[in-house]
Amino acid sequence: MRKAAAALITLSSLLVTITKAWTSPVLIKSSRSFTLSKLEAIKAELPDLLKEFDLTGGRPGAIVETEEELARKEEIQRELDDRGYPDWLEEYGESLEEVGAEYDIDDPEAIDSSTLGTWDIHDLNSEFDYEWKPENGKPDPNLIDVTKEDYIPANPVDEDGIEVGWTAMFGASNPIDTRTIVGTKDSFMVDEETKDDSLLTPLFDDDDAEISYNEDIRTFRKSLDIIETYVDPFLPENMQVPRHVAKWHGYPMPKAYPQKNYTNNRFTKEEHVTPFDDYDPHKARKLAVQYARAKNCEWLPAGVSEKEHKRIRAPYEACGTLVGTLRKGECDEEIVERIKPALKILGSCAELLSITDGTVFRFYYHGLMKNKFGMAAWTESLIRDCGAECTGVVFETGFRRRDPAYDGGDHWYGPY
Repeated sequence: MRKAAAALITLSSLLVTITKAWTSPVLIKSSRSFTLSKLEAIKAELPDLLKEFDLTGGRPGAIVETEEELARKEEIQRELDDRGYPDWLEEYGESLEEVGAEYDIDDPEAIDSSTLGTWDIHDLNSEFDYEWKPENGKPDPNLIDVTKEDYIPANPVDEDGIEVGWTAMFGASNPIDTRTIVGTKDSFMVDEETKDDSLLTPLFDDDDAEISYNEDIRTFRKSLDIIETYVDPFLPENMQVPRHVAKWHGYPMPKAYPQKNYTNNRFTKEEHVTPFDDYDPHKARKLAVQYARAKNCEWLPAGVSEKEHKRIRAPYEACGTLVGTLRKGECDEEIVERIKPALKILGSCAELLSITDGTVFRFYYHGLMKNKFGMAAWTESLIRDCGAECTGVVFETGFRRRDPAYDGGDHWYGPY
């Protein structure tokens, strides 16, 4: 019951604090005579880590309450106490004191939150034993030392030479890899590097011959090239998991890709790189578009594009075909005279090159590339409207693949 009233008091005081904080940027207890210079000195003494965080938790106004706010809080508390509590409040659940009474024991050895200390932003710099930060200058703990242990030289492969458990979708999945330790390992209680003789009860006397016999057996057992494994019930059935592996400490999560020079490529040498930084914006953009849209750019050696075009055209040039070139062929004068109305409509947009078998018409197209197929279909309809038989119309454009005149006003033509 009293907790509910206390919650109302806290809420009211919080509203008063927020209202006053919006009207006054800095609030300090009037009982202490702080000056602006002293405040600046206190801020200067704060460590850099504290300056990066908002100690107010995003609340507006000052952290310290003024005497006016404290007096107002006491006044609200007295007013609530004078009013008394309604009868229905006694039946409204249980108080926090009653709920926590069964856990309130006077145990002197009990650990409470104050004993564990108070968490602050400095704890963000704490590290666990398995964490590794390269900026601390420590060596990489993930590197295995082959001089101390014997490891598998390579991941196991099947009869086809493919790594066991490897799939194209999920990659490697076999727990036995190059970090698996070959041979057996002693318990840390008897291992030479970790054992403590003061904690062990001697089983034999110092001059007992059994000690040397046991050492020989232990040495022989370590020399066996076996891998101790076990089956994890949470993994796929019959999957062998190695018992002794090199500890993996992990690497820090990369926050960004490593910085590289924008000229990083495998074709262009440093002395041949185009100096875009020395050009004005217009020239730099014009040259960049030229390189991006040409096959023979600085990503490829000079002459590769022309050589590739010649290789593709070689069979057609050897046979002397007309398709794919701008060479003129035979034209039946009677058919040309019949389709003159269509040629008049086309005008300078298309130039007749040849007529094959009297039904296939080749034109040299000078119009926009985006209208090429539409113009070819329309030309086929025009020819048929003139009374001539037409089974196909071919619009030749040579090596032209776009419209430079309508592409930023640049008339540069490259080796396509």
